[in-house]
Amino acid sequence: MTVLVFGSLNLDLVTYADKLPAIGETIVGEKLLRFPGGKGLNQAIAARRAGAEVLMVGSIGNDSDGDFLFDILKSESIGSKFITKTAEQTGIAVIEVSKSGENRIIIIAGANSKTRFSDEILTSSPSVTVALAQLETPIAEVAKFIHKSKAAGKITILNPAPIQKLDEHLLEDTDYLIANETEASFLVGNSVESLSKDEASAIAKQLQKSGSKKVIITLGAQGSIYLDHEKSLFTPAYKVNAVDTTAAGDAFCGAFATAISQGRPIEYALEFASAAGGLAATKAGAVPSIPSQQEILSMITSLD
Repeated sequence: MTVLVFGSLNLDLVTYADKLPAIGETIVGEKLLRFPGGKGLNQAIAARRAGAEVLMVGSIGNDSDGDFLFDILKSESIGSKFITKTAEQTGIAVIEVSKSGENRIIIIAGANSKTRFSDEILTSSPSVTVALAQLETPIAEVAKFIHKSKAAGKITILNPAPIQKLDEHLLEDTDYLIANETEASFLVGNSVESLSKDEASAIAKQLQKSGSKKVIITLGAQGSIYLDHEKSLFTPAYKVNAVDTTAAGDAFCGAFATAISQGRPIEYALEFASAAGGLAATKAGAVPSIPSQQEILSMITSLD
């Protein structure tokens, strides 16, 4: 079964330092590295490495950075027939990472702003069972993708990052909404960056009232909260030595999409995703940190 990812492709410029600078502060960094990234590409690779067949819809620039990212798709065996080249520069993300693994990110959309949905994407891809999107591409196109995918009988997953206001129709067409603490809080009109399990459960209920069917709120080192109309689940995080949390959320989303595409129970999908997210935090960079299916399964079985 295939996971169809609608999303961004970026070149990540990652700086490392002991701490993140305060406003107006200049600090000395340790190094600057270049990685393939973008939430769409990260999640596509995460789903592929977790065991799914993957197709990606996205846009890159007609430049060397775009060529680099296109080669990454090929090397990861991700279907690229819906990747288009544009006159815009390839998307860029500037990422600051502290010694404790915290990060801050600035994104220049570039070619990602030209990503468009067409009906041909779904009609020519009958093997697709899960449609996964984020918000680093135009939200109107994301809404079309989710709506058309839902109408075609696909399982739809939305990761509302970067934070934006969501139309209630988009929420209604989304089968699984996966948000972190900050995103979930923003979607209900709050500005809290850290949530307890009880607070996350309360916000999940508010999101359900707004139209979300199944809500997952990731809580970093605590784990995740899941809520649907029948059950509530808490999945604890795996204890890891965090080095760089940049792609941990993307690894979670991609692995979760893979498990759902395989018809796995929600309890297993959440545990599988939690292991993937934890492993991703143990290595530097976005794409280089995303774990394989075997690494995920080894972490799960090591604690059984």
